Amino acid sequence: MSAELNRRSFLKGAGITAAGIAAASALAACAKDPEPAGDAPAAADTDAPASTGAAVNTGEQKWAFEIAPEGIADDAIAAIEEADVIVVGCGMSGMVSAASCAENGLSVILISASTGPVSRGGSNNGVYSKVMEDLGLPRMDPTWFYRMQYAANGGNFKPALWYKFYNNSEEAINWIIDIAAAAGIKTTIESGPVYKEGDPMYTPTAAHAFYVDDAELKGSIGNGEGYIAAEMFRYIQEDLGVKVVLETKAEQLVRGGVANGTTGRVDAVIAADASGTYTKYVGTKAIIMATGDFSHDKDMMMKYCPQAVELCDFTTPVNYDQGIWMGGLMPGDGHKMELWVGAAWQKAPNNIMLGRPNLPGDQPYTNHTGFMCDYQGQRFFNEDVLGGFACVTIQNLPTKTAYCIWGQNRASQAGPFGAINWTQGEYFTTEQVIERWDTDADGFGIVKFDTREEVIEALGLPVDATMASIERYNQMCANGVDTDFYKTADKLISITENDGPFYGAAFSPGFLTSLGGCRNDEHLRVLDENDQVIEGLYNAGCMIGNFYCGTYTFAMEGMNYGACCITLPYCLGKELASGELD
Repeated sequence: MSAELNRRSFLKGAGITAAGIAAASALAACAKDPEPAGDAPAAADTDAPASTGAAVNTGEQKWAFEIAPEGIADDAIAAIEEADVIVVGCGMSGMVSAASCAENGLSVILISASTGPVSRGGSNNGVYSKVMEDLGLPRMDPTWFYRMQYAANGGNFKPALWYKFYNNSEEAINWIIDIAAAAGIKTTIESGPVYKEGDPMYTPTAAHAFYVDDAELKGSIGNGEGYIAAEMFRYIQEDLGVKVVLETKAEQLVRGGVANGTTGRVDAVIAADASGTYTKYVGTKAIIMATGDFSHDKDMMMKYCPQAVELCDFTTPVNYDQGIWMGGLMPGDGHKMELWVGAAWQKAPNNIMLGRPNLPGDQPYTNHTGFMCDYQGQRFFNEDVLGGFACVTIQNLPTKTAYCIWGQNRASQAGPFGAINWTQGEYFTTEQVIERWDTDADGFGIVKFDTREEVIEALGLPVDATMASIERYNQMCANGVDTDFYKTADKLISITENDGPFYGAAFSPGFLTSLGGCRNDEHLRVLDENDQVIEGLYNAGCMIGNFYCGTYTFAMEGMNYGACCITLPYCLGKELASGELD
C-alpha cells in the first residue's frame, strides 16, 4: 500500500466522498499484529533498549522510552547557537510559533528533522473571520456548544485552553488569512455536515481552507494547507529573519545546564545534523516543542493509546516529511525529551484521530446514515452520527468491520450529498450521486447488483440473517419509527425489492494521528508531576496536552489546525514577547 495519499483521495467527503478521513481500503492489511495492550511489560534490567518496550527496575515499572539516555556530554557538542526562542519542528504550529515570536521582536531559530515545511490536510477552524463575515456566516456561539462538548469529553480536558482559543481565534485566523492573501493565496469556508443547531452532532461552520486556483473550489480545496505552509516557510525566513535549520534532529533538552537534567530551567536543546554533529541551541526565553505526534512509536501507543495499536504500521521507516498517511506519523521525539527532563503526562486519556478507509457517507465528517450491519448481518447502532464516533463503535465490533447496504432510491431521498473538500453550499446532484456509485469513483469498493441477496453474498454476509435485518429495517421505515436505535424518521430510507439496483460496501476504521502528550497550562507551559511549571519549556501543535480526550469527533472541523497549530501558538508568541510568562 502506498504511504502517499493526496487530500482528495484521503479526505473524501460524504455520499460520494468518504466523510471524515479517508484512505486506501487495504489499510487493515498494513496493520501488524499488536502485542497485548494493558499494563507496562514485566520488569527487565536497566540495559533494555529504548525501543523495545521492556521496563527497567527502578523501584517502579516504566517503559523504556520513559528512561532518559545518558546525557550528551559538553565535549561532544561542536557548536553553540543562541536566540531568544528556539522552536523545534517545521509544521504549521512550529512556523506559527516562530512567526508570532519574531513579529513581536524576539530572535528565533527554528530547527527541524524535516527537509522543509510539513503540512497535512487543509481545514483550519476559526470561530469567526473576515471571510465568514463576507459570506454572511454566523459566529459560533460557545455558550451551549462548548457545554455540549464538555459533556462529550466527559470533562477530561482543560476548559481554559478551549475558551482561550475561542477568544483569540478571530484575530489569529484573520492574521493568517492576511499572510496568505499577500502571497496570492485565497481563503474560503469548507462544507460541513447538515445538522441542526442543538443536535449533539452539530458542527459549526468554521473550517477555513486555502486555495489558489478557482477550479479548486470544486472538490479539492481541502488540499490547500501546503500553500500556506510554503508561504509561512518563506515568510518567517525572508520577511522576519528567522534562522531555519533543516535535517537537524533534536535529541535532548538541557535543564539546569545539564542534558536531560531534572531541575531548574530548560534553556537549550541539543540537536544532531545529517552528519551526526551536535549543536546546542540555547533559547534565553523559551524552547518551544512542536515535533508532532507519537503514533509511530509502538511502545508509546501501547501505553497511551492501546485501542489503536492494531491500526498502526510500525514497520515503515519514520519520515519526517510525511504528509497524509493512515497508520501512524511521528515517533514522539519531543514527548520523550520532555519526559526525560521531568515533564508529566497529561491526566486525561489521549485523543486518537480515527478515519475511514472506505465508506460512502452522506455528508462531510459523517457516517453512512443508511442501513449498516456487522458480520452477522445484525444492525448494531444508530448510523446517524459523526464519523469519529462511528469509527469507535465499529472498532469495538468483533471483526472491526461494518457493512453498508442501500438501494438506488437513496440517491434522491437521502440528500443533500456533500463533500468534505467542497465549499459551503455545494452538493452533488442525484444523477451525479448515482454515477459516482456506479463507477465507484472514489474507490470505496462499492459492489452493485440487481438484487439485495447478490449484494449480501458479495459482501460475504449471511444471506438469511442479513435479509431478516433488512426486512425489519424496512418495516421501521414504513412505520416512520426506529424502535431499535431511534434514528430520526428522515434517515429511515427503505431497501425493498423495488428500490434497486442495490449497492454495498465494507468498512473498517483507520488511524491518522494521536493528539496530546505532556501536561501544560493554558499558556502552553509544560508541567511536572506536581503541576508546577518547568520554566522555559512550551508545547505547540499535536504536543499540546489536555486539549482533547478520547476520540477526535470532527464536531469542530479543523480544530487541531485552527486551535493547536494556529491560535494557541500565535498567542504564545505574543505572551513570550510581552514578558508576562517570565
